Amino acid sequence: MKNNSRRDFLRTATTSVGLVLSAPVIVAILSSCEENETTAPPTGKKVVVDISTFTELSAPGGIVSTVVTGLNADNRVFISRVSDTEFVVFSTICTHQGCEVGSPAMSGMHCVCPCHNAMYSHVDGKILRQPSSGSATDLPKFVSEFNSSTNILTISA
Repeated sequence: MKNNSRRDFLRTATTSVGLVLSAPVIVAILSSCEENETTAPPTGKKVVVDISTFTELSAPGGIVSTVVTGLNADNRVFISRVSDTEFVVFSTICTHQGCEVGSPAMSGMHCVCPCHNAMYSHVDGKILRQPSSGSATDLPKFVSEFNSSTNILTISA
């Protein structure tokens, strides 16, 4: 009987020590799920997009998801037409866990992350609904300038 008690004690003690030693690793893993993904700071480089090549952007309220080489680490960005002369460019990478946020299903609808259902404004990438677990922030924006006479949108990378 003593032998079983000793085994039980050693098993419990070993398990307890293992849990105590692994706690910091578990905390680090869980907290990394909560950290925001961010884009690199602007490089000073500028990229240009010919807006006339996107029929979705022909009128205010339109949005397109596209790759702009040299921007957002070559991940897709959303280009949203806010008015006749104003566009907002923002990342498609969810700030919760780095999944790619989907384009709106229909005109006027918002962008939803397929991983945890975070919802972002189709106009400017602001967080509208937090993910089902954890939290997210607004999608990173890029400074842009539109030349209406040439239909060229210049974006700071």
